Amino acid sequence: MKVKELLLEKFGEDEPLRHLTHPTDQYRKLDLEPLKDELLKCDEFSECEGIDFMDFPFLEMDGTTYQAQTIKLGDDIKFVGKVTLYNMFFTPEMFNPNKIYTTVKDGASITPTLYDPMTFLPKKKIVLTWNPEIKQDILNIDTEQEQRQILHNLLDNVLDNPEEYELKGDRGVLVRGIFKTKKEGSETPPFFTGEPVDTNGYIGFYMEKNVEGEEITFSLKKKSIPKELKEKFIQRFTDNGGFTTTTEEEIENFIKENSTED
Repeated sequence: MKVKELLLEKFGEDEPLRHLTHPTDQYRKLDLEPLKDELLKCDEFSECEGIDFMDFPFLEMDGTTYQAQTIKLGDDIKFVGKVTLYNMFFTPEMFNPNKIYTTVKDGASITPTLYDPMTFLPKKKIVLTWNPEIKQDILNIDTEQEQRQILHNLLDNVLDNPEEYELKGDRGVLVRGIFKTKKEGSETPPFFTGEPVDTNGYIGFYMEKNVEGEEITFSLKKKSIPKELKEKFIQRFTDNGGFTTTTEEEIENFIKENSTED
Protein backbone atom coordinates (compact mmCIF):
# COMPACT_ATOMS: atom_id res chain seq x y z
CA MET A 1 0.00 0.00 0.00
CA LYS A 2 1.07 3.55 -0.73
CA VAL A 3 0.91 6.36 1.85
CA LYS A 4 -1.63 8.22 -0.29
CA GLU A 5 -3.95 5.21 -0.29
CA LEU A 6 -3.71 4.96 3.50
CA LEU A 7 -4.49 8.65 4.02
CA LEU A 8 -7.49 8.45 1.68
CA GLU A 9 -8.75 5.37 3.49
CA LYS A 10 -8.44 6.87 6.99
CA PHE A 11 -9.17 10.57 6.45
CA GLY A 12 -10.78 10.95 3.03
CA GLU A 13 -9.60 13.55 0.53
CA ASP A 14 -10.77 16.79 2.14
CA GLU A 15 -9.27 16.48 5.63
CA PRO A 16 -5.57 16.17 4.65
CA LEU A 17 -6.08 18.95 2.10
CA ARG A 18 -7.49 21.35 4.73
CA HIS A 19 -4.24 21.16 6.69
CA LEU A 20 -2.22 22.53 3.78
CA THR A 21 -3.22 26.11 4.56
CA HIS A 22 -1.64 26.01 8.02
CA PRO A 23 1.24 23.49 7.77
CA THR A 24 3.06 24.88 10.84
CA ASP A 25 0.04 24.94 13.17
CA GLN A 26 0.19 22.05 15.64
CA TYR A 27 -3.55 22.34 16.32
CA ARG A 28 -4.35 21.44 12.70
CA LYS A 29 -2.17 18.34 12.50
CA LEU A 30 -3.49 15.00 11.37
CA ASP A 31 -3.51 12.40 14.15
CA LEU A 32 -0.94 10.07 12.60
CA GLU A 33 0.40 8.27 15.68
CA PRO A 34 -2.43 5.67 15.77
CA LEU A 35 -1.44 4.79 12.19
CA LYS A 36 2.19 4.01 13.05
CA ASP A 37 2.00 0.27 12.37
CA GLU A 38 0.08 0.80 9.14
CA LEU A 39 2.50 3.50 7.97
CA LEU A 40 5.41 1.11 8.52
CA LYS A 41 3.72 -1.33 6.13
CA CYS A 42 3.48 1.28 3.36
CA ASP A 43 5.94 1.00 0.49
CA GLU A 44 7.59 4.35 1.29
CA PHE A 45 8.40 3.34 4.90
CA SER A 46 9.24 -0.32 4.28
CA GLU A 47 13.01 0.23 4.63
CA CYS A 48 13.10 2.66 7.59
CA GLU A 49 14.12 1.73 11.15
CA GLY A 50 11.02 3.13 12.84
CA ILE A 51 8.80 6.19 13.15
CA ASP A 52 8.59 8.79 15.91
CA PHE A 53 6.15 11.72 15.98
CA MET A 54 6.67 15.44 16.73
CA ASP A 55 4.19 17.63 18.62
CA PHE A 56 5.97 20.75 17.37
CA PRO A 57 8.04 21.25 14.19
CA PHE A 58 11.35 21.46 16.10
CA LEU A 59 13.62 18.72 17.42
CA GLU A 60 16.94 18.79 19.26
CA MET A 61 19.49 16.21 18.15
CA ASP A 62 23.09 16.00 19.36
CA GLY A 63 22.94 19.54 20.76
CA THR A 64 21.52 21.09 17.56
CA THR A 65 17.93 22.22 17.07
CA TYR A 66 16.41 21.22 13.73
CA GLN A 67 13.23 22.47 12.10
CA ALA A 68 10.94 20.09 10.25
CA GLN A 69 10.91 20.47 6.48
CA THR A 70 8.50 19.29 3.82
CA ILE A 71 9.01 17.04 0.80
CA LYS A 72 6.59 15.80 -1.85
CA LEU A 73 6.49 12.03 -2.10
CA GLY A 74 7.41 10.49 -5.43
CA ASP A 75 6.78 6.94 -6.61
CA ASP A 76 10.44 6.05 -6.07
CA ILE A 77 11.00 7.67 -2.65
CA LYS A 78 11.98 5.48 0.32
CA PHE A 79 12.50 6.59 3.92
CA VAL A 80 15.64 5.22 5.57
CA GLY A 81 16.95 5.25 9.14
CA LYS A 82 14.85 6.70 11.95
CA VAL A 83 11.95 8.86 10.74
CA THR A 84 10.44 11.69 12.81
CA LEU A 85 7.10 12.86 11.41
CA TYR A 86 5.36 16.15 12.09
CA ASN A 87 2.48 16.09 9.61
CA MET A 88 1.20 14.82 6.27
CA PHE A 89 -1.21 16.54 3.89
CA PHE A 90 -2.33 16.54 0.28
CA THR A 91 -1.36 19.11 -2.30
CA PRO A 92 -4.22 20.92 -4.00
CA GLU A 93 -5.46 19.23 -7.15
CA MET A 94 -2.88 20.19 -9.77
CA PHE A 95 -3.37 19.92 -13.52
CA ASN A 96 -0.23 19.54 -15.60
CA PRO A 97 -0.84 21.07 -19.07
CA ASN A 98 2.20 19.25 -20.43
CA LYS A 99 0.95 15.80 -19.42
CA ILE A 100 -0.97 13.63 -21.89
CA TYR A 101 -4.22 12.62 -20.17
CA THR A 102 -6.67 9.91 -21.22
CA THR A 103 -9.87 11.39 -22.59
CA VAL A 104 -12.78 11.35 -20.14
CA LYS A 105 -15.84 10.38 -22.20
CA ASP A 106 -16.71 9.55 -25.82
CA GLY A 107 -13.09 10.23 -26.82
CA ALA A 108 -13.30 13.84 -25.63
CA SER A 109 -12.14 15.93 -22.70
CA ILE A 110 -11.88 19.53 -21.53
CA THR A 111 -9.20 20.94 -19.24
CA PRO A 112 -9.75 22.98 -16.09
CA THR A 113 -9.26 26.71 -16.52
CA LEU A 114 -5.65 27.55 -17.38
CA TYR A 115 -4.10 31.00 -17.09
CA ASP A 116 -1.64 32.55 -19.49
CA PRO A 117 1.48 33.32 -17.35
CA MET A 118 2.07 36.60 -19.16
CA THR A 119 -1.45 38.02 -19.53
CA PHE A 120 -3.26 35.95 -16.84
CA LEU A 121 -6.13 35.52 -19.30
CA PRO A 122 -8.14 32.33 -18.64
CA LYS A 123 -8.53 29.62 -21.24
CA LYS A 124 -9.55 25.98 -21.61
CA LYS A 125 -8.44 23.30 -24.05
CA ILE A 126 -10.74 20.74 -25.63
CA VAL A 127 -9.56 17.42 -27.04
CA LEU A 128 -11.70 15.52 -29.57
CA THR A 129 -10.57 12.10 -30.73
CA TRP A 130 -11.26 11.15 -34.34
CA ASN A 131 -9.87 8.45 -36.58
CA PRO A 132 -9.94 9.74 -40.17
CA GLU A 133 -9.10 6.26 -41.51
CA ILE A 134 -11.99 4.44 -39.90
CA LYS A 135 -13.87 2.27 -42.36
CA GLN A 136 -16.93 4.05 -43.57
CA ASP A 137 -19.08 0.93 -43.65
CA ILE A 138 -18.59 0.42 -39.88
CA LEU A 139 -20.22 3.72 -38.97
CA ASN A 140 -22.32 3.96 -42.12
CA ILE A 141 -20.69 7.29 -42.95
CA ASP A 142 -21.02 8.11 -46.62
CA THR A 143 -19.59 11.60 -46.89
CA GLU A 144 -16.93 13.81 -45.36
CA GLN A 145 -19.69 16.20 -44.34
CA GLU A 146 -21.28 13.52 -42.17
CA GLN A 147 -17.92 12.85 -40.51
CA ARG A 148 -17.61 16.55 -39.75
CA GLN A 149 -21.11 16.56 -38.28
CA ILE A 150 -20.15 13.79 -35.84
CA LEU A 151 -17.28 15.94 -34.58
CA HIS A 152 -19.52 19.00 -34.37
CA ASN A 153 -22.05 17.02 -32.33
CA LEU A 154 -19.34 15.80 -29.98
CA LEU A 155 -18.06 19.36 -29.52
CA ASP A 156 -21.59 20.53 -28.73
CA ASN A 157 -21.90 17.79 -26.10
CA VAL A 158 -18.66 18.91 -24.45
CA LEU A 159 -19.69 22.57 -24.41
CA ASP A 160 -23.21 21.77 -23.17
CA ASN A 161 -21.97 19.41 -20.41
CA PRO A 162 -18.37 20.43 -19.57
CA GLU A 163 -18.49 18.89 -16.09
CA GLU A 164 -18.98 15.44 -17.66
CA TYR A 165 -15.83 15.79 -19.77
CA GLU A 166 -13.55 17.76 -17.46
CA LEU A 167 -10.11 16.33 -16.74
CA LYS A 168 -9.16 15.99 -13.11
CA GLY A 169 -5.75 16.97 -11.78
CA ASP A 170 -3.59 14.91 -9.46
CA ARG A 171 -3.08 15.29 -5.72
CA GLY A 172 0.34 14.60 -4.28
CA VAL A 173 1.30 13.83 -0.69
CA LEU A 174 3.49 16.22 1.31
CA VAL A 175 5.39 14.87 4.31
CA ARG A 176 6.74 17.25 6.94
CA GLY A 177 9.32 16.13 9.48
CA ILE A 178 12.98 15.31 10.03
CA PHE A 179 14.24 12.22 8.21
CA LYS A 180 16.41 10.75 5.47
CA THR A 181 15.15 9.59 2.09
CA LYS A 182 16.60 7.89 -0.96
CA LYS A 183 15.48 7.05 -4.47
CA GLU A 184 14.70 3.39 -4.91
CA GLY A 185 17.45 1.64 -6.85
CA SER A 186 19.79 4.63 -6.64
CA GLU A 187 23.32 4.44 -5.21
CA THR A 188 23.24 8.13 -4.23
CA PRO A 189 23.61 8.63 -0.44
CA PRO A 190 20.36 9.32 1.44
CA PHE A 191 19.18 12.94 1.51
CA PHE A 192 18.64 14.53 4.93
CA THR A 193 15.49 16.63 5.38
CA GLY A 194 15.61 19.01 8.33
CA GLU A 195 17.25 22.40 8.81
CA PRO A 196 19.43 23.62 11.70
CA VAL A 197 17.80 26.56 13.46
CA ASP A 198 19.39 29.67 14.89
CA THR A 199 17.66 29.71 18.29
CA ASN A 200 18.54 33.39 18.70
CA GLY A 201 16.42 34.38 15.68
CA TYR A 202 12.85 34.07 14.45
CA ILE A 203 11.73 31.97 11.47
CA GLY A 204 9.26 33.85 9.29
CA PHE A 205 7.10 32.06 6.70
CA TYR A 206 5.74 33.42 3.43
CA MET A 207 4.30 32.24 0.11
CA GLU A 208 6.29 32.59 -3.13
CA LYS A 209 4.68 32.49 -6.59
CA ASN A 210 6.32 30.30 -9.24
CA VAL A 211 5.54 30.41 -12.96
CA GLU A 212 6.54 27.47 -15.17
CA GLY A 213 5.12 27.70 -18.67
CA GLU A 214 1.35 27.87 -18.29
CA GLU A 215 1.40 26.55 -14.71
CA ILE A 216 1.33 28.91 -11.72
CA THR A 217 2.10 27.42 -8.31
CA PHE A 218 2.71 28.75 -4.82
CA SER A 219 5.31 27.35 -2.43
CA LEU A 220 5.81 27.90 1.28
CA LYS A 221 9.16 29.54 2.07
CA LYS A 222 10.86 30.61 5.28
CA LYS A 223 13.42 33.21 6.27
CA SER A 224 15.47 33.78 9.42
CA ILE A 225 14.47 37.13 10.93
CA PRO A 226 16.24 39.00 13.75
CA LYS A 227 14.31 38.26 16.93
CA GLU A 228 13.60 41.93 17.59
CA LEU A 229 11.76 42.23 14.23
CA LYS A 230 9.31 39.39 14.93
CA GLU A 231 6.27 41.58 15.65
CA LYS A 232 6.94 43.89 12.70
CA PHE A 233 7.32 40.89 10.40
CA ILE A 234 4.02 39.40 11.58
CA GLN A 235 2.24 42.72 11.03
CA ARG A 236 3.63 43.19 7.52
CA PHE A 237 3.84 39.66 6.12
CA THR A 238 0.80 37.85 7.51
CA ASP A 239 -2.80 38.09 6.41
CA ASN A 240 -5.27 37.31 9.20
CA GLY A 241 -3.02 34.50 10.43
CA GLY A 242 -2.22 33.20 6.94
CA PHE A 243 0.80 33.69 4.74
CA THR A 244 1.11 36.57 2.28
CA THR A 245 2.72 36.23 -1.15
CA THR A 246 6.07 37.99 -1.30
CA THR A 247 9.71 37.42 -2.29
CA GLU A 248 12.95 36.84 -0.43
CA GLU A 249 14.26 40.12 -1.85
CA GLU A 250 11.37 42.06 -0.33
CA ILE A 251 12.01 40.45 3.06
CA GLU A 252 15.73 41.24 2.81
CA ASN A 253 14.82 44.89 2.19
CA PHE A 254 12.47 44.79 5.16
CA ILE A 255 15.30 43.55 7.41
CA LYS A 256 17.67 46.25 6.16
CA GLU A 257 15.08 48.99 6.61
CA ASN A 258 14.25 47.96 10.17
CA SER A 259 17.61 46.84 11.51
CA THR A 260 19.26 49.15 14.02
CA GLU A 261 22.71 50.24 12.94
CA ASP A 262 25.48 50.19 15.53
